[in-house]
Amino acid sequence: MTRERRSRAGVARAFAASLAVLVGVGTVVYRRIMFPPLPRRREARITIAAVGDSNTYGAGALLRGRQRNSYPAQLERILGDGYQVLNYGVNRCTLQHEGDWPYDATPQATASLHAGADIVLVMLGSNDARGDNWNAERYETQLAAFVERYRTRGATVFLLTPPVAFPNRRGVHERIIAEEVAPIVRAVASRLGADLIDVFDVTRRSVTRHPDGIHLDVRASALVAETVAEALQSPGKSAE
Repeated sequence: MTRERRSRAGVARAFAASLAVLVGVGTVVYRRIMFPPLPRRREARITIAAVGDSNTYGAGALLRGRQRNSYPAQLERILGDGYQVLNYGVNRCTLQHEGDWPYDATPQATASLHAGADIVLVMLGSNDARGDNWNAERYETQLAAFVERYRTRGATVFLLTPPVAFPNRRGVHERIIAEEVAPIVRAVASRLGADLIDVFDVTRRSVTRHPDGIHLDVRASALVAETVAEALQSPGKSAE
């Protein structure tokens, strides 16, 4: 092999090695985002489990630091030292088991159920309105069952409607959220006697856009956190 060929071969190997490192790092980062570490409960505090999809996870505040700016993180600061809010949000997840990314298939689902939380906040439904996921009857039935399994463990469950959606490229149908998902959440809360926090109504009145049409930014996350905090401090009164 000539010197020139050896040089080219060396460059190719170096490029391949660098590419492999980038792919590996990218895979780790992707998994860290899609499957974040499970939160750890601290003792001697009122524990709140925030169960949901990317709007609970804090995807819209990711570049600003979701650990501080997701709605659960902002809620914990509002409530103060006597509370801990555990973020069990997972990107892309549907409530429905038949959805393309069911919440029940994630470690967060099991962890939130066994967290021993005093209060559980459930906000799942935006991704059920994505693509071909939607089935109104199935969603209503499974949402009621979802609430009851936390109740049987002694938790007080608050049902949250998903936030308003705008035109987007993620396949989420804003009409379905407005006309079907949110009304079903309200109906299930009423039927089960669960507290309702109408995030859809609050964001519809106060938010004119999301950066990508779907995800709560830092300001909208603060609005949700304030609304939830008010509801927690006035139990029995639906927040809207």
